[in-house]
Amino acid sequence: MRPTPPSIFAVITLSTLLAAASSHAAPDAGAKAHGYFNFYGHSAQHSFTSARAHVDTYQRYLSETHGIAVPAGTADAATTPVVKSAAASGTPEFVDPEIAREAGDAISDDIERIQRHVARMRGLATTLGDKTALTELHDLEKKLGDARRAHAALHEHHAADSIAPAQAMELAQKVNEALRAAHAEHDDVMRRIDKPAAAR
Repeated sequence: MRPTPPSIFAVITLSTLLAAASSHAAPDAGAKAHGYFNFYGHSAQHSFTSARAHVDTYQRYLSETHGIAVPAGTADAATTPVVKSAAASGTPEFVDPEIAREAGDAISDDIERIQRHVARMRGLATTLGDKTALTELHDLEKKLGDARRAHAALHEHHAADSIAPAQAMELAQKVNEALRAAHAEHDDVMRRIDKPAAAR
């Protein structure tokens, strides 16, 4: 005995129910925009963490290899060795240019990545006409500009014939402080974006 084929009515009803279910699951424009903001925002967050880790690693190298005190407030400040002169301790007098270049390039790549993500967030805020987000992102970009300028000064020092460890530490600390300020501003932007629209 052949099975009875489903009626056309049953097929149409099932198709209608499936279409309705999928239409309820589809995000609206606001949800999509929020998803984009979150993607770029959290990607920038990872890059901030990476950039600051690269600066901390470089400062640790300057501390361990050259006996330069890590400034207070940085991740490795508690483990700073006693500062000794290079001649007295037998440590290298100048920074290894290859390490300086590696550190500088890694920090630069992270800052550029952050800038790209922030620019895309600004583009979304412009499209949505979100003036508050635009103002906050403008403040973030100003602080990010401070980090870029601090990194440019470090890069210029790295281009010298001899890279003085104490000056490298001082310039790296300026990069670290600028990144810390920009990172805090970015956290403020993300807290606002993560709030429901009614609570803003």
